[in-house]
Amino acid sequence: MSDQLAAAAAALGAPEHLVERAALARAEADGTTYEAVLAAWGGGAPLPAPTAAPEPRTPPAASGTPEAPPAALAPEPAPAAVAVAPAPASPSPAPPAAPPALSKATPRLTGVKLHPLRTWIMMAGLFVVGLVIALVGPYNTGGDSRHVVPDAPLSALGHQGRAVYSKQGCGYCHTQLVRPVLADVGLGPVTESWADSLDTATFGVQRIGPDLAHVGNRTAYGGDAGTVTADDLIILLSTPDSVLTSGNHPSYAHLSDHDLTALATYLSELK
Repeated sequence: MSDQLAAAAAALGAPEHLVERAALARAEADGTTYEAVLAAWGGGAPLPAPTAAPEPRTPPAASGTPEAPPAALAPEPAPAAVAVAPAPASPSPAPPAAPPALSKATPRLTGVKLHPLRTWIMMAGLFVVGLVIALVGPYNTGGDSRHVVPDAPLSALGHQGRAVYSKQGCGYCHTQLVRPVLADVGLGPVTESWADSLDTATFGVQRIGPDLAHVGNRTAYGGDAGTVTADDLIILLSTPDSVLTSGNHPSYAHLSDHDLTALATYLSELK
């Protein structure tokens, strides 16, 4: 039966479940079998004629009166014509409005061609100029690029102390350079380049300790009146813990009395 159903569905071009329902209804209406309907639809055998039910007998009509046709043979009335209203016509689109006329006084804006490469070059140039002003400007004081302490002639013992200063590596932690910047305000006069005693300068490497360009003009340690002396510096250099309240300054008590005195004299003459 499934083959007949598939053949009928293929012949009718309809799904099998719809063909099956239609065949059952047709078999019931015609008084035949479901398999016969499928065979007829699939092309295997002709569809049997439906079995007509016996019609009831009616008495003959009176003479002279025409016999009315049975109701089954009466022609069906023609279906009344249905009036279909015409679809409303879609409104035609309005024509576009004409642009307003431009007078001669109407301004016309034109685009400006951009040059990104030129803009980047100008920005880089401004950055370089600002960098030069910020880094080089404070050091340009009008003289030689060598900044040394002002003219401070050293004694013979002071020259010996300068040699001890260099030999002990004091320049690794102390500078002798007062810069014309806000951070060096209060250290003394700005270090310039027109001093006569060029050999008195010890520039230093980095400023870990205080700058010593004008240490001889500073107040004596301990709060005593007057400026620092060589004796004050001898105490500081030999026993720094007894004078300094902060920091970690090395002791130079290992130096000979002569070298320690010469070093203290050199520092006291830096004014």
